[in-house]
Amino acid sequence: MTEQTRFPHKTVFLLTATGAIPFIGLAVAMALLDAPTNSTAALWLQTYSAVILSFLGGIRWGLALAGRDPKPGSFGLSVCPSLAGWAILPPAIILAPGPVWFLAYAGLFALQLIWDLRSSEVPSSFKPLRLVVSLVVIASLVAAWGVQRFLF
Repeated sequence: MTEQTRFPHKTVFLLTATGAIPFIGLAVAMALLDAPTNSTAALWLQTYSAVILSFLGGIRWGLALAGRDPKPGSFGLSVCPSLAGWAILPPAIILAPGPVWFLAYAGLFALQLIWDLRSSEVPSSFKPLRLVVSLVVIASLVAAWGVQRFLF
């Protein structure tokens, strides 16, 4: 991807920003809804987290494919968010449910953000939007941890 690509286009901005709405809405739902519906919102939030991590990994795969001299390691690293998000789901929703998994997801989003911000593959004009939306996502997941830890 070249720096000639202009971001954020209105569509990119709109879709990126609206992608954070489920994180906010589900964390709020966890706080406001009664049992067992609040637990359902928690399940949906964890599942959505895994899906979006996969999406972010897919973006990195696409950037590697579009690069002029792609490094094999870029492809390997790009599947890590998907695998990590998927690996957390079984313990989070079946084996050992608990609030700690929201912090695990928040940590994965933080790692992905750091990688994207430090990467020359990600267009610099997209990075500010990516930063803001990621901070909203991370804050929502930390809030979900707090809700489940202290209100459930």
